Amino acid sequence: MFKRLFRWLLRTIFVLLILFVVVAASEYLSHRYKPGSVLVLQLDGPVVERGEQSPLGLFAQHQTALNLVRQSLQQGERDNRIVGLAIKVIDPQMELAQAQELCAMVREFRGHGKWTTAYIESAGESGLGNLPYLVAASADEVSMMPQGEMNILGVGIREVFARGLFDWIKVTPNFAAIGKYKSAANVFTQKDFTPAQREEDDALAGNMFDQIVAGMAKDRHLPPDQIRAAIDQAPLTAEQSLKDKLLDRLEYEDQFDKRVKHYRGEKHELIDYDDYARPSLGWLGGGNNKIAIVYGVGAIQRGQGGFDPMLGPASDAMTSDDMIDAFKDAREDDSVRAVVFRVDSPGGSVIASELIRRAVELTAKKKPVVVSMSSYGASGGFWVSTPAAKIIADAGTITGSIGVLGGKFNVSGGAEALGIASGAVTRGANAMMFDSFTDFTPAQQQIFRDQILGDTYQYFLKLVAAQRHMTVAQVNDVAQGRVWTGQQALQEKLIDQLGTMTDAIAEAKKLAGIGAAAPVRIKELPAEAGPLGKLLSGQIAGMAFAQWRVPPEFAPFVRALRMAVDRRSMIGEVYCPIVPVI
Repeated sequence: MFKRLFRWLLRTIFVLLILFVVVAASEYLSHRYKPGSVLVLQLDGPVVERGEQSPLGLFAQHQTALNLVRQSLQQGERDNRIVGLAIKVIDPQMELAQAQELCAMVREFRGHGKWTTAYIESAGESGLGNLPYLVAASADEVSMMPQGEMNILGVGIREVFARGLFDWIKVTPNFAAIGKYKSAANVFTQKDFTPAQREEDDALAGNMFDQIVAGMAKDRHLPPDQIRAAIDQAPLTAEQSLKDKLLDRLEYEDQFDKRVKHYRGEKHELIDYDDYARPSLGWLGGGNNKIAIVYGVGAIQRGQGGFDPMLGPASDAMTSDDMIDAFKDAREDDSVRAVVFRVDSPGGSVIASELIRRAVELTAKKKPVVVSMSSYGASGGFWVSTPAAKIIADAGTITGSIGVLGGKFNVSGGAEALGIASGAVTRGANAMMFDSFTDFTPAQQQIFRDQILGDTYQYFLKLVAAQRHMTVAQVNDVAQGRVWTGQQALQEKLIDQLGTMTDAIAEAKKLAGIGAAAPVRIKELPAEAGPLGKLLSGQIAGMAFAQWRVPPEFAPFVRALRMAVDRRSMIGEVYCPIVPVI
């Protein structure tokens, strides 16, 4: 019996060694790039924070993973075989902060003496194209197909007010919010802008517009007033855009490919960025220092899962169990010197936010934690960031929204209109406080607003005050549920600096006592599910679902409604539903 088991073990080891050699040889041969090679970055589909790390690269089509772009361009900067970068902007879906991250990566690549060129199929098609063009403009030169459109139309924030609908179906919204700018419930309770909501949206749109203008003007070496004039005249034809110096040439994609292959009279091999960034088998490379990156993406929920197609900037949910496990892993791994918490969340459940915040706090007591905010770091996304030693955000990050809201719907009128009767037997004055067939009584309304929501808001203020070294009164002045861009948040002392994920990693190294030039290994958390796990959790189906996204104008309504009808999270929310159309 023992001999048979021993022989089986030897055979297994032998087979594994053969597989290792085959994969290693394949990996080596696939990365034998010729001198003079050019990286190709194609932006098509959703821009996501984290892409597949599997060597097979499964399920990574039609999306752009910022972590792989970052890895690829940073490797290319130091690789003498890589001489340039060709960017193809086809039909990306992204937020302003993600576009700014991509622009920063391209500029950094250019700064290492590498040339860059971009091709944009169309900057929008019967829609806005500010962000696709903003990314393309970060290259040394930009071309567009002759029939392309230049839809750099500006910035809009459309709010949807459904109170009339609820009145019509005889459903009464019972919602309250702490903070005069905390407007997520307005979609249910109002028929038009409140003065505070209009003030907030106007300031947000204005600041984002100024950032877009400044970015385009800087990269195209044009006066800001010329960019503003072009925006006011848009949509522009490709021909007019060429005359206005927004473009350098008109060409089709095949002509662009041919030109890149023979750029400046030299012959170049083209390499897809995700192939170049694909992880090799050199696990021991990168020195002895390790930085953990914990990705917290999507609306904040209790429990496990990490996928909810109705919530979050993508199809992800930031779940408390997954985050707690990820921070415990980073905290107990002695090889991890520091942690970067990558936050891309508009908020969510108060309970889940506090569970995650506690996990971050425990980790911060053992090793430095730096927060890097992406598109959203608002409300609950800000709550979970409070224990960090430093908070870094992009200029276009939507952040702040320090406030709380909650409530319920009374569906009794609608039910009665449908012929549905209901009755209840109770014990206790407030047994039916959260029942869906009653309004709050005046006493219950006071308890709900002053105790449940009010206490939560005060606790939120104290968390921020302690982390930002401010008084509670000072935090309250910039809180009130108000949403800020990262640029505005820096002025209000809610964040420490403007920067990208690369800047956050550099800061984490500094706080951990790692030299700026010292190499580090990256450990990404939470651990990703395999293909079977993604299939069973619905993530693969969700990727297909993501192709039919809710229009941005209606996304706040859909998300807020989804959270309001979820009994686990209707009592208290730290949530920001603003979705600018850019």
